Amino acid sequence: MRVLAVNSSPRGKNGNTEQLLQAFLRGAQSAGAEAEVVYLKDKKINHCLGCYTCWFKTPGTCVHQDDMPELLEKRRRSDILVYATPLYVYTVSGMMRDFMDRALPLAMPHIVKYGNRYGHPRRYAEDDKVTRVVLVSNCGFPDRQYFSGMLETFRILCSSPFNQLSGAILCSGGALLGIPQARPHIQWYLDACESAGREVVESGLISPSTNAVLEKDIADIESYVKQANEQFDRVLGLSRPV
Repeated sequence: MRVLAVNSSPRGKNGNTEQLLQAFLRGAQSAGAEAEVVYLKDKKINHCLGCYTCWFKTPGTCVHQDDMPELLEKRRRSDILVYATPLYVYTVSGMMRDFMDRALPLAMPHIVKYGNRYGHPRRYAEDDKVTRVVLVSNCGFPDRQYFSGMLETFRILCSSPFNQLSGAILCSGGALLGIPQARPHIQWYLDACESAGREVVESGLISPSTNAVLEKDIADIESYVKQANEQFDRVLGLSRPV
């Protein structure tokens, strides 16, 4: 079982998203999976031009000469694809958006109906397998409602027969992930991320019990907001009236 994790945080290994991702991968590896992480900040990925050259002039090959062909091959070989991204303007980061857009060469232009939705068939017959998709994200906001747009994108993305949304780890209050002193207080959440990785490998889905833990806030919302704003004021050199 091959796991390809794509981390689109501009902070890479130093980001809060990485904390969640590594916990998930520890669980996946404990279940026997092989895992690889690609950090998009270290790759050259140009914006899609919308020229459709990869469909009609050079089928399967993009006009850009960058790192995407290598990443598309890794994607094709993976059984589990983990999209790890911080929440940016209520959706994925720009680097993740480019990675997703540039997957167009793997599809054919034809429009096919799958259930009650339309999509594109895969270019290569050997790719007609089910890829398990996991979304991993965090945000600085104190509650989970701000992930709704991102989650809907992935629900639609996985509405074809080729992709299965195996689960989502959506952590609000993500600033706590980067604070070493907070680790003992949030370890329960990281333990749930590890359980999620193991379960996706073993059964294809994050279990309802683990989901229930992952849907909890990692901190009291009002306390989190108060402490965050006090920290911002300290950095900005501001003071609030008592």
